[in-house]
Amino acid sequence: MGKDFEVTIYDEERKQDFIKVFGTNTVKVKSPIPTGIIKPNGEKAWAYFLDLDLITKKEREKIIKHLSEKFNQPIDFVREDLDKIGVPILKESCSLIINNPQRWV
Repeated sequence: MGKDFEVTIYDEERKQDFIKVFGTNTVKVKSPIPTGIIKPNGEKAWAYFLDLDLITKKEREKIIKHLSEKFNQPIDFVREDLDKIGVPILKESCSLIINNPQRWV
């Protein structure tokens, strides 16, 4: 489903994180509809979720390593829980692109 949905991250810090991991600040997301989340600081926010089914094994290992370091979590914890938790991308930090919109109207 996510093949048609992309976000481009503009927040400079997050943009650099995505470029470091994926080589770009535009990535595929699961849905064009943001989900409510609780950020690590306890604040509520809206987020899209990275489509983990559309990344390579190498990108998956890079995002696991990056998240482990950024959030000071054991790498095995991140690896085991990545599919359950997902990778949220804050709506306020990006813009959504819908490719092939005729499929979704």
